[in-house]
Amino acid sequence: MRKFVILLSLVSFTFMGYTQTHAAADYNKRPVEINVNGKFISMDVHPTMDNNRLFIPIRSLASLGIHYSWNPSSKVVTLQNKNGEYLKITVGSKVAYKGSQKIQMDQAAKNQDGRVLVPIRFVSETLGYHVDYETIRKMVFVNSDSYKFDMNQMTQENLQAARKAAISLPIKFDFKPLDSSGVYHEYSFPVGRADVYMLLDGRNTTLVEIKNGKAMAIGQFADDDRSKTSGAIPPNFILDTDPLFEAYHNSSVLFIENRYEGSAIAIYNNENGKRVELNTKVNVYSDIIQKLPK
Repeated sequence: MRKFVILLSLVSFTFMGYTQTHAAADYNKRPVEINVNGKFISMDVHPTMDNNRLFIPIRSLASLGIHYSWNPSSKVVTLQNKNGEYLKITVGSKVAYKGSQKIQMDQAAKNQDGRVLVPIRFVSETLGYHVDYETIRKMVFVNSDSYKFDMNQMTQENLQAARKAAISLPIKFDFKPLDSSGVYHEYSFPVGRADVYMLLDGRNTTLVEIKNGKAMAIGQFADDDRSKTSGAIPPNFILDTDPLFEAYHNSSVLFIENRYEGSAIAIYNNENGKRVELNTKVNVYSDIIQKLPK
């Protein structure tokens, strides 16, 4: 059996305990990650969902180039973008002001555990940013008008940087995805490549290809039942022979998060065919992708 199949089997065995222990309790409770202009940002408090609206702490807005101030007496947050436009939001009120213009909000900003949280879509779009929510990994992508993904990142010599750029694109799809998703993320890249990867989340595997500046999902299959597939992946396919997985037919490297411990593991076979594991601390989501020895 080929190397990448062996590695996948080993990883499935390693995390079997994790899946059984945590998946049921944590299903759909994964923290939401935020990516701004192609970079994941570090947050001391993760965003929260409330009535299908995503709220983020105002400190996170600094990553968007937005300056903010907080008046605890009036409970007013003042936000200003790089163009000098400002937005005033009062905690507990659905009325905001962009300059002198009165704007109605769907939901009010709130104070939670000593943190002021604001609805990210309303704030970002009001101040001239574009917001995209990716459902597969539960991530928010915020881009300015001037931002454009540079495809040269995918062909650069720094393979770690290229792979980080690959996972920093929102995954798009033109098929109905499988119903459930898991709570941890694991990326499998073919050795030496960054333009294609598999995302394993503990329930499903999604095959992704980077093309024309977009991360397109080719299809999905359920990890516990390969008769359950979607997209271009046929039911009961064989990994070692199916042409969709040709890039993986030699060998692959796995990057596995352990968000409960704030760490990640890289697993690969060295030139002698020996399994190697590297551990690292994760401060920001993209740290999952480690630098590997040449």
